[in-house]
Amino acid sequence: MDRGDVDPSDIEPAGAMIAVAFTGAVVALFGFGLSLFVGDAALVFVVLGLVVVLASPVAYLRFRELRSA
Repeated sequence: MDRGDVDPSDIEPAGAMIAVAFTGAVVALFGFGLSLFVGDAALVFVVLGLVVVLASPVAYLRFRELRSA
């Protein structure tokens, strides 16, 4: 397999959880950095990123529960 060829079936649920949590963390950090310049309006990005980070493990546990049933 080439490094550039990634099939969706190659990504396990744990890998997807890590990718989603990382994306949420990036959004939260972007929002924090933006809030230093823009103000409170950019805190929406911080909250959104944190929600994504915290929801990712919950979604993985729910998926694992549904998959085992």
